[in-house]
Amino acid sequence: MADENAPPTEEEILAKLSQLKLELNPEIPYHLQNLFPVLTGWFINGTIKNKATLIRALEPRLEEMLKPGEEVLYISKGVRNSLAAAFFMGALWANLLNQTAFILTNARLLMIRTNTTGTPQNNFWVIYYSEIQKFKGSWTGGMELRLKDGRSMSFSGFPKTDRKLMSECFETALHDYREKGFEPTTTQSMETLCAYCYETVPKEEFDCEACGATYWKPSQLALRSLIFPSWGDFLMGHTMLACFELLGYVAGLLFLVIPTILTMWSGRQGQVTAGVIVLAMYFFFAHVVDAIVTYSVARKGLHPRTGSTS
Repeated sequence: MADENAPPTEEEILAKLSQLKLELNPEIPYHLQNLFPVLTGWFINGTIKNKATLIRALEPRLEEMLKPGEEVLYISKGVRNSLAAAFFMGALWANLLNQTAFILTNARLLMIRTNTTGTPQNNFWVIYYSEIQKFKGSWTGGMELRLKDGRSMSFSGFPKTDRKLMSECFETALHDYREKGFEPTTTQSMETLCAYCYETVPKEEFDCEACGATYWKPSQLALRSLIFPSWGDFLMGHTMLACFELLGYVAGLLFLVIPTILTMWSGRQGQVTAGVIVLAMYFFFAHVVDAIVTYSVARKGLHPRTGSTS
C-alpha cells in the first residue's frame, strides 16, 4: 500500500502540471519535489498555479543565468523590508519596489528584483552559501538573511510553506557545499550581477568588464533627482513611481508654489516671511528628500546606463 504521507514523485508532479495546463522549461533542471511538495488538498490547484506562474516568469532569465551543472532547488518570492523606504515613499511604493525572487540552486542563492507578477526587472544579485551565516524563517512570519560581511536583511510576504521548505533546502545545500569545500572569492557577501551577461560587477564599480555595459552611480541618480524630482526614478526604471512623483510635483507648483509667490508679491512683510518658509519646506521635501531617497534606493543594486557592447 502506498504511503499517503510520502512526497509525490516527479512523474506525479509532471502529470499534475499537465492536468492544470502548466508547462515548465524541460531544459532547466528543477528539483520538482521541493517546488511542488503537495498535490492534493484544499485550494492546492491555486497554490500550484501561482508557483508555476512565478517560475515561468523567471525562466527566460534562468536559462541565461544558470551555470553548467547548476540545479534549481527552490523558488519563491517575497518583499525586502526597508523602514526608510516605507517612511519616505510609503509602504505601498516600498512594497512594489522591493519585490524579490529567491532562487536556491545547488551552488548559490540568486536574487532578482521583480514586479508584483514575478517578471524580472534589472537588478540581480548572487550570494554564495559560504557567505551566509543565517537563512531562516523568523517568528514574525518573515525570512531573515544574515551574511558574513555583517549585512542583515529581512523579507516578508513568503507563504508559510515556502519559509519552511526554503530553510530546509538551504541547510541541505549548505551541507553539500561545505563537503565540497567550495568557497569562491568575493568583493562583498551579496554581489551584484550585470543585467546583460550576469557576471559579477565588483563592489563600488559601475562598469561590466565582461560585456561593456555601464551603470549609473547612486550619486549621479541622486543629483538628477535633486535637480528635478522623479528624474532619478525614471532612469532607474521605476516608471509608475516616477510618474506619480512628477504629478505630485507639478500639482505642488500649481496649487502651492505659484499661489504662495503671488501672495508674497502683493503681501505685507509677515506674509513674505511665511511664504519664504512655505517655499523652503516645499523645495526641501520635493528636491532634497527625493534625492536622499533616490540615493538610498540606487545603492541597493545596479541600474543600466548603456547596454552591452559585446
